[in-house]
Parts: sequence; C-alpha cells; structure tokens
Amino acid sequence: MTTRRPLVLVSGTFSELPQGDTVTGTSVSLAASPSGLILVGTDLGIDGVAIASGQAAQISANTALASGNAALVDAGVALASGNAALVDGSTALASGNAALAGLSSKVSKAGDVVSGTLVVDSQSYGTVAAFVGSGVISLDLSANNNHDVTLEGNSTLGAPVSPSGGQSGAIVIRQDGTGSRTLSYSGGWAFAGGTAPTLTTTASGVDLLIYYVNDPSQITASTLLNVSNA
Repeated sequence: MTTRRPLVLVSGTFSELPQGDTVTGTSVSLAASPSGLILVGTDLGIDGVAIASGQAAQISANTALASGNAALVDAGVALASGNAALVDGSTALASGNAALAGLSSKVSKAGDVVSGTLVVDSQSYGTVAAFVGSGVISLDLSANNNHDVTLEGNSTLGAPVSPSGGQSGAIVIRQDGTGSRTLSYSGGWAFAGGTAPTLTTTASGVDLLIYYVNDPSQITASTLLNVSNA
C-alpha cells in the first residue's frame, strides 16, 4: 500500500504535505486515521463528527434524525410520519391526527363507551343477521340489533341472547314459499293490550316486528303486517 502524507489546505486547494514540513498551530487538528475532514470557516475540524447527507442541523452521528424531521432532537423520541407536534414516541398518534394528545382520547373498535352527545354526519347502521328455519328461535341481540327471519315451519320466538336495556331494532319475519307458518312468543316478549299479533301467512308474505328492550327480561314489540315489496 502506498504511504501518503497528510492533506493540507493551501490557497483553497488540498495537497499533500511536502516532505519534511510539519503542521503547526492549534486551530487545525488531524485524526490519526481520518475517514473524513470537515472545513469550518478557516479551521479544519476534528474527524469523527459525522454529518448525514441533508441533515445540516445535525450535530452528532449519535443523535440521529428521522428523515424529514428536522426538529427531532433525539432518536429515542420517535415521530410518526406527518405528526410534527408529537413529543414522545410512547404517546402514539394516528397518521394525520396532529392534535391528539394521547391514546386515552381515542375510542377502540369495540367495548368503549362514548360519554356525551354523539353526532353522526353520515350513515350509521348495523349489519342484519339472517335466520332460516323453524322451532324455538333465540336471536342473538348481543351480536346484532336487526334480524331477518324466514319461517320454514311453525315456530316460537323465544328469549333472545344477551339483550341490553335500552337496545332497539327490527326483525323482518318472512314466510317461506309454502306459507301458513305461525309464530308464537315466549321469554319476555310483550305487545300492546297483551295480545300477540297474527302474522301474514300467505306464501312469501312479509311482516316487520319492531322492538325495544325495557330490561333484559322484558321486550316491548309492535308489528307492521303484510309489508309489500320487502
């Protein structure tokens, strides 16, 4: 390997130190095995302080800046993309929610209770659970508010699964292609005047039962009979 002498800056041009010459003065300091030299004004800086490309404000390679986050001081404090106001990586913000202070302000997908008034500017709806069959029908009100039931034989609408006080919804009740299917009620279903409705029994007939859960043991219901085009 060729032995080379240190580089010096003379009149704006780098060149090897002439043989026999030495570097003097305290304003210039060279590392023993320099990997790069930094010119600061008229002084040659000390090797070992690395500046990443494009990070003009970075002082030390030990303090890493995420790309585009010029104001980030410490790599241990992470900013989510686009959330320049995030102070601490332990407080995660969803992308675009710059004003969100912490996860405690967010509502999870299931199980959380919203206190106060909830305003919905667009549609709000729940999925409809379908049932086809006969016998004792126990609808799962813990999973769906709205149901679609097709009767294939005489049946009983029994106590639903896990109803909650204040819950409401609708149940479409359909006759199959044969018709003449009857539906009785048990398990806390209550109707005006204490009389259960007589459903439409023509083939493919449709009725709509609307309900409100007074409490888990009593469900008040009303029907719209012989609904056409449903």
